[in-house]
Amino acid sequence: MKHKFSLYFILILCSCQKNNMVFDVEMALDMAKQNKYELAQVLEHYKAPKDSLKYRAAQFLIGNMVTKRYYSGASIDEYYSFIDSVYAIHQKEYDIPYIYDSFRKQAKYYNQLPAVKWDTQTLSADFLIKNIDEAFAVWGRPWNKHLSFGEFCDWILPYRIAEELPEQWRQRYRERFEPLLANDSIKTAVQACRVINDELMRQPIHIALESVLAVSLRPSTLFNIKFGLCSDYAHLAVYAMRACGIPVGIETVPHWGQGLNGHVFNVVYNNDGSFHDFSGAEQQPDEHLVRFRYKIPKVYRQTFGAQSTSPAVLYADEDIPAFFKNVFLQDVTADYPFIGARDITISLQNKDRHRLAYLCVFDPKGWTPVAWGLADGNRASFKAVGPNIVYQPALYSEGKLNLSGYPFLLDTLGNITYFIPQAETMNYTLERKNPESSNLAYLPPLMPGSRFQGADNPEFQNAVTFHTITEKPSFKYITVTNEINKPVKYLRYQSSDKTWGNMAEVEFYAKGESKPLRGKIIGRYDASIYYPRNGAEKLFDGDPLTFFHTNDSLSWGGLELERPAVIEKIRFIIRNDDNGIRKGNVYELFYMDDGEWISLGKQVAAEDDRLLYRNIPKGALYWLRNYTRGREERIFEIRNSEQVVWH
Repeated sequence: MKHKFSLYFILILCSCQKNNMVFDVEMALDMAKQNKYELAQVLEHYKAPKDSLKYRAAQFLIGNMVTKRYYSGASIDEYYSFIDSVYAIHQKEYDIPYIYDSFRKQAKYYNQLPAVKWDTQTLSADFLIKNIDEAFAVWGRPWNKHLSFGEFCDWILPYRIAEELPEQWRQRYRERFEPLLANDSIKTAVQACRVINDELMRQPIHIALESVLAVSLRPSTLFNIKFGLCSDYAHLAVYAMRACGIPVGIETVPHWGQGLNGHVFNVVYNNDGSFHDFSGAEQQPDEHLVRFRYKIPKVYRQTFGAQSTSPAVLYADEDIPAFFKNVFLQDVTADYPFIGARDITISLQNKDRHRLAYLCVFDPKGWTPVAWGLADGNRASFKAVGPNIVYQPALYSEGKLNLSGYPFLLDTLGNITYFIPQAETMNYTLERKNPESSNLAYLPPLMPGSRFQGADNPEFQNAVTFHTITEKPSFKYITVTNEINKPVKYLRYQSSDKTWGNMAEVEFYAKGESKPLRGKIIGRYDASIYYPRNGAEKLFDGDPLTFFHTNDSLSWGGLELERPAVIEKIRFIIRNDDNGIRKGNVYELFYMDDGEWISLGKQVAAEDDRLLYRNIPKGALYWLRNYTRGREERIFEIRNSEQVVWH
């Protein structure tokens, strides 16, 4: 569903600029075709002198409408019918992957490509007039009196946010949320934002990692949201707040400097001219982005009006990566002092004398450009670059990103350290391809007290305890031996009174056997409301990424054997991110050298949590790939014999 705009449209769109707003009403009218009369009606409606501001507002919307679009068709209609029905269900938790899988299995039109609809050719005069009138009706509130007309156009006036189906949303959202602002003590945009967001936060928030269809949800669907992407909740906050005249927008981190993917969140423009990030329905102003301060390379604001500072405007004749062809992005990294962004100058190989250079961050799918700067010979300068991140310089031509020079670390003091491979080599044993997940750091302290038992009856009366976890376990496989020679037919893992299952794999080995025992899965537990499909079978499925999870402590899962056996050893691993070295998986280690990944060879891991590589050049930046499974992989250096991962 990704469609690229042609450079032709961007060039024409940017041909007439004023105060960072682009007006090309004539082009919009030409593109409207049979719908030209509807757009002209809007301009005619406000042409009288008394409506001069509304006339200019209509010009702003129509002039910036040229590339605005949405999708329609059977696949879209089918999805909305499905998701609206799911959102009508009220429950504490939602099994989002299961819900999406159910849709994929039953959908008739899932693989049918939708039709692209252009705003210029489909929006009616009534739609635009009503949007303009309702936006003006909430201008002049205490929390938006500071807005100039241009700022009003940016922060309150737009009828859409992304590529959602266009709807009349203002009245419904205003009637729902405006009564909350009746208190006379609410004077500023931040105060008003807090009140509305506090109301949004009263409903449970469930963030999905992906969507079943890559579409922006329409306003009427978001009104009843039960789960969704970060961007869905950010859009919800914009609808709720702009309907009440609160100047709120959308900002994005195109890609984390340390991690996968990017991020979408909200910003509120306060009366004193300051900007405050927040997360719709999740966190209040100034409480959100600061958590990620050392993961942020750049922050861009999404605007309705085209930006004259866009590289696609300033350097329209130069080949530019797709992300930076978007003229509706404004670099606002400097608006967040806590990021500690730095202006830097770096060296690069610029044989073709490009005027633009780029800084990229790592992704296993390829280096991703996140910042652009001006090249001057073999040097390039960049404004407001986030620190504590490894960057790779690059140039761009003929639709291709060309890495140039060596990657470097920008530290918090603004110092630059290049990773340059040395002639001297070393041997090194790797234990992981990605750092331990911070989201699971709470787990090891809860595991002591968990135990492994056997019995001759399914109720585990007079059970023998083979092993009790007494210390915080690591996220590696752990093997313990057992000296109790009593044969047992029933085996189990039982969680402590502080945790709820949270065991990934358990292997019981009979005396003298090299393969783990198999049997009928048994257990006693309340199914997890968070992971309802993570029953006792996950303990024995051979997959260290899946895990046993319950709704109660002291829960247990186990095996009923065909015949009693004496247990010699137990091997287990607690819930983890499965980013350790896995026996039998195929790995390849690379290092970066002058813009290329150089292989140090493939290996099949002979054991868990250990992979030895010999003759590694010192001083380089490394990347360990796993070809067998997983997608979480990070670059790292080896400093003082320690693996330092830039996660």
